[in-house]
Amino acid sequence: MSKLHAVILAGGSGSRFWPLSRELLPKQMLDVFGAESLLVAAVKRAAHVATGDALAGKGEHGAIWIVVGETLYDEVRNHLKAYPELKGLDIRYIIEPCARNTAPALALAAATVKAEDPTAQIVMLPSDHICHDDDEWKAVVAAGREQAARGDLVTIGLRPRYPATGYGYIKCAECGALAPDGADTPRAIVSKAEKFVEKPDEMTAQRYVDSHEYLWNSGMLIAGAETILKELRRCGARCGAYGTSDEHPDAYYSGKIASVAETMAIGGPDAWKNEACRHLYEDCPSVPFDTACLEASENVSVVAADLGWSDVGSLEALADLTPADDQGNNLIGRAVDIDSKDTLSYSESGRMIATLGLDNIMVVDSADATLVASRERTEDVRQIVAALKEQGAPEVSLNKTSLRPWGSWTMLVRMPHYHVKEVMVLPGMRLSSQSHEHRAEHWIIAEGTALVTCNGGTITLQKNESAFLPMGAVHRLENIGDVPLRVVEVATGDYLGEDDIVRYEDDFQREQ
Repeated sequence: MSKLHAVILAGGSGSRFWPLSRELLPKQMLDVFGAESLLVAAVKRAAHVATGDALAGKGEHGAIWIVVGETLYDEVRNHLKAYPELKGLDIRYIIEPCARNTAPALALAAATVKAEDPTAQIVMLPSDHICHDDDEWKAVVAAGREQAARGDLVTIGLRPRYPATGYGYIKCAECGALAPDGADTPRAIVSKAEKFVEKPDEMTAQRYVDSHEYLWNSGMLIAGAETILKELRRCGARCGAYGTSDEHPDAYYSGKIASVAETMAIGGPDAWKNEACRHLYEDCPSVPFDTACLEASENVSVVAADLGWSDVGSLEALADLTPADDQGNNLIGRAVDIDSKDTLSYSESGRMIATLGLDNIMVVDSADATLVASRERTEDVRQIVAALKEQGAPEVSLNKTSLRPWGSWTMLVRMPHYHVKEVMVLPGMRLSSQSHEHRAEHWIIAEGTALVTCNGGTITLQKNESAFLPMGAVHRLENIGDVPLRVVEVATGDYLGEDDIVRYEDDFQREQ
């Protein structure tokens, strides 16, 4: 069988999960729902089927390809490098010049993978979903691969647990076999997809659940790389033959999407830097793969399964972290309530949230911003983000804490001409050799032992000692102790952006 490559779509604006998520820390990089982020969990889930164990025989291992926008690329790389258990995985990056929804993103991935491995199969995973990673997951992928080898686009459908109105549904001929509950429930049933339905109202969703003929549309896909491009071209040609498509309007552009993707792939991994390629990609319509291809194609199958799946669509998903009390209140972190009903309080910052006499209200407190909203309006949080963006608020894009391969940093004070951070460096790790054009830095050792290099000279610093790094100085910070090194960094200057950096040597091969 062909090699199986995993494609993980890791774009995202950070607007649906604000204030916990930001443009440079979208929800897939949050560890709210476990000890690791949703993105790391997706990478591990991909690794279990694409790079290796029981499903892939000798010579069948593929790579893990992460599709990400250029503004988030460095953050995602830093984030994944901060998890040592991922070291050794063949992780590669496909850079989008701009966000263009899932149809162009998946087409670009398919064309890129095909250029390296013409017979490749792909399992495509969103980066921000919760899903079991077990034997059933492997069986689902194996069943999907068999059907994909016959030339189908194969989606993964999940048995609906309740009449969800926020998910799409797939009607299929054989999914009724999943109706019985219990240990004997059949798994990994493959059937032809009959119809795709976008988010229904509650009454319709209940009818779908009762009929046992519909599955939740997970957004996951298994298919040959060439099949994805071929079906895009076929759907586009079918619509183009009539000049338009009233039934599947997004499919009218599918052939163009495939052509642009293949042109980008010919340009190689740095095509996103080429102005001509950038213009081509920016000119692509921003459409989902579902409406551009799956709903218009005649060659779509679905694997029906139970995988404990959730797409973590809004802040309402936080309610799953703890059982509600007798009044329907979910209190997570430091929170106390008196006489409220159906409230959700989430304290990420460690500050106390106290609520009194509220009804159906959500309070989400992060380190530098607090959201108070009606629980009926959680899908509208992006309106708050849009308003903040108009004001130029840094809380839209920047987060207080950022993981790095060597440790992390946390912003303590952010002012126009100075910033104060806590920098934590793991034992044996060091930052890149770097310089800044627009800022000077003062390092004060709060804990541990530091080796500081500045313009070729070195000095060892202990707790309560400090160093000054002038503008333009080539400098480096290293933890030579056995405990985490904690440094208070005071940066001063007229421009304090994270992009004011020139790297000369880096243990993690980062460009910026």
